[in-house]
Amino acid sequence: MINTQFYDQLAHVELHPHLKQTIDKAGYSGFRILVDQFENAVKFADEEHFDQLEERILRAIELFPEPVHFSPTWQNFWHEIQTKLRWKRHVYASVNDHDRAGEWQIIMDNPFTNQEVVCYPSLSFKEAAYLFGYFKPTLELNEYIRVQKVVTSLIGTGE
Repeated sequence: MINTQFYDQLAHVELHPHLKQTIDKAGYSGFRILVDQFENAVKFADEEHFDQLEERILRAIELFPEPVHFSPTWQNFWHEIQTKLRWKRHVYASVNDHDRAGEWQIIMDNPFTNQEVVCYPSLSFKEAAYLFGYFKPTLELNEYIRVQKVVTSLIGTGE
């Protein structure tokens, strides 16, 4: 079970002063817990939780507007987490409910280089939508990402 105590406290405005004090006192390790909880929330959220998640991100931004104070690594954390959620939402909005069942995969490639194609197979729709949101903001020039449903699959193994 994932401990979501800090994330859950963001839903209750009356707990915000205590939350801020607790995380500020804990410093890096306290904010790290909140970062992990947001990453998990984006990973496991589906469309019925997107608005709630966006609201909690905005509340956390009000409490901790400059996460760089906890670590330089988190200078752009709020923008990054919002962008991941935005792209995950995009995938959900692009695929009808009744088309989401089954196996999905993510393909990433840059056809103008000789780098290998990256494939994440055997995913649920929720996993594929998350990975699309995770990788889309990091694409370089000419790279692309595809989220696609597997309709037919043949699997062979070595002997």
